[in-house]
Amino acid sequence: ANEGFLYVLFYISLIVSEATPKIFAIDNLDSALNPKLCTKLMKYIYTLACKYDKQIFLTTHNPALLDGINLNDDQQKLFVVSRAKKGGQTRVKALSADKKPVDSEGKPLPLSEAMLRGYIGGLPKGF
Repeated sequence: ANEGFLYVLFYISLIVSEATPKIFAIDNLDSALNPKLCTKLMKYIYTLACKYDKQIFLTTHNPALLDGINLNDDQQKLFVVSRAKKGGQTRVKALSADKKPVDSEGKPLPLSEAMLRGYIGGLPKGF
């Protein structure tokens, strides 16, 4: 088994285990995972979290993971976290479905594309 497969098994085990707290976090969920798998995994994690009554905070730098989030579902939230250049204060901005970036024709952009274009933040300046 490759490293990504083992991570997926670990994440699923965390969610379904009775020994795992009701609220927990996973840092960099996308480690060693194929981008398309990341999108599917997000949807599956949400399904399992609902079924096993878990609240999970996830971090990522992978835009593909964002496409697995449904901003029209009140149970799913996307927060963009950054630091102020001066003073280093942490800033948290919630992105809701009504504020989802749109293209030049007014159609909603996939969250991955919006992130890569810099529309939702989360990217360092100068990239």
